[in-house]
Amino acid sequence: MDANYEVGHTESKINMSSMMANNRPKKRNHEISIRVSEHELQKLHERKSGMTLAGWMRNLGLGVTPMKPADPELVRALGRIGSNLNQVTKHVNIDKTIDKSVLEQITAIRATINALLDDNLRGEP
Repeated sequence: MDANYEVGHTESKINMSSMMANNRPKKRNHEISIRVSEHELQKLHERKSGMTLAGWMRNLGLGVTPMKPADPELVRALGRIGSNLNQVTKHVNIDKTIDKSVLEQITAIRATINALLDDNLRGEP
């Protein structure tokens, strides 16, 4: 009985080690070379968002959406917007109606959110 257990246990170790090998990142053996102008290179470096140029281009080519790091002022502004939205929601829940001023506040909140997203999170076109 012990011999069978040992055989099964050994097989488990082999399977586990092969599984672990499959989870490791594959070694990158292929190189891609492109030519760019001085201006294009400068623009690429400006847009790489704190990464290496190769890593940024790899992620972009593989479909990762680049996002700028969040600015602390943006986080505070979104907090204020959330607070305003909570006040509007409370008003609507109490009165069970939406008047013109509430609708204007919602429109202003939406415009502010879109402006913040455009300025801080959405990459350049």
